[in-house]
Amino acid sequence: MKSWPVILVLALLGGAAGYGYAQTRPDSFRSTSSVFVSAAEGSDPNELLQGSSYTQNLVQSYTRLATSTVVLEPVISDLGLDLTPVQLARQVTAENPLNTVIIDVTVVDSDRQRAADIANAVTRSLSDEARSLSPESAAGLSTLSVAPIAEATPPNSPAGPNRRLIALTGLAIGAALGIVFALVRSVVDTRLRSTADVDELRVAPVLGSVARRRRGSMAFADEPQGAAADDFRRIRAQLQFSDVDAVARTIAVSSVSTDDRESRGAVVLDLALAYAERGQSVLVIDADLRGGGLADLAAVSDETGLTDVVVGRLEFADAVTPWRDRVDVIPTGEVPPNPSPLLSSKSMALFVESARERYDVVIVDTPGVLSSSDALELGRLSDGVVLVATVGHSSRGQLVQAARALTGVQVPVLGIVLDGVSESAQRAGGGPSAPKAPISSRPAGGRGVDAP
Repeated sequence: MKSWPVILVLALLGGAAGYGYAQTRPDSFRSTSSVFVSAAEGSDPNELLQGSSYTQNLVQSYTRLATSTVVLEPVISDLGLDLTPVQLARQVTAENPLNTVIIDVTVVDSDRQRAADIANAVTRSLSDEARSLSPESAAGLSTLSVAPIAEATPPNSPAGPNRRLIALTGLAIGAALGIVFALVRSVVDTRLRSTADVDELRVAPVLGSVARRRRGSMAFADEPQGAAADDFRRIRAQLQFSDVDAVARTIAVSSVSTDDRESRGAVVLDLALAYAERGQSVLVIDADLRGGGLADLAAVSDETGLTDVVVGRLEFADAVTPWRDRVDVIPTGEVPPNPSPLLSSKSMALFVESARERYDVVIVDTPGVLSSSDALELGRLSDGVVLVATVGHSSRGQLVQAARALTGVQVPVLGIVLDGVSESAQRAGGGPSAPKAPISSRPAGGRGVDAP
């Protein structure tokens, strides 16, 4: 469970709070005294039987009488307690064991001696009050006898509070709150956190995850032997061996949403460097005509480029900007007000085909799938699309929607790259999923120049 740290923390906090609360509670001591209720007169069996039935009928009433004001006021007066009868009644419990004429009076108090004193005082007061309320015989004597049979003594150990139980209850409450939080979070917060989240959706194979980097940084440029650079080497290998019969050479890279634009640009350039490291010539085409920013990241001019070649103002070779060893870049060039007709034109298809003939690998940076239809058009000109999702920005619903949008127009989804993953999430999420065929119902290879 991804939220187990939260559950664990809340459980520990609940346990600590319960333990702390238990320590603030004073010890309480329980002491019990008992009285026996019987008929005062009776010589023959019939009188004894009648007296026994009469006594049992009155015992329940006397049990309730033990916590009444008339019984407790004399106790308060005799012991000099600074309590009202109502307050004292909360400390006194009277019970009648089943099928007996015995009344047990139990008192709970913070002082062991006082608990015993109050219990004994209550039984004495109850005996006096019961005799005064019972009917008198012809001789003017009470017909009932209420006699103490067990005197309360100070207990040796406290009866409460149960500090262990209180601490465990706090622990359980904290864990329950953690579970509720995790359930609510899973419903409300659907942002991607790890490759395990992507795998659960089963919309496309996971090519890999990229370790979190500084904003605007590139793995190969900043630390070629670092963990992030190794991530891109694994992603390149996944792409190369996902389908050995039809290796993707023209790869469109798109993002789930516009929030992933910056991380997508870094993924495009780092992926190009990963291919170049294997001795392959790579062309990066900035086809995000809606403000991608790849030229700024690569530190190249975008005054002329893709649009100039497609409309015929510039030759292909003149639009190419050498960037790194074996990696060239064609920036956007002058951006038209409405890029969609240009990107879906036959001239654009011819441009991509020409790039494919000149380079071993062509990587096309495209806008987010959900932000415009440009990614769908450019995806049809490529061998497939790599979707870039960013931890904390891309949601599960967005990723599913983007993958379905591509497959809906017969564009293969080569896989998904999750960018910005923490080291702990990478360890927990494991490696990329097993290589599998791109998700699509059409063969890879692009639309080609003769496509409509």
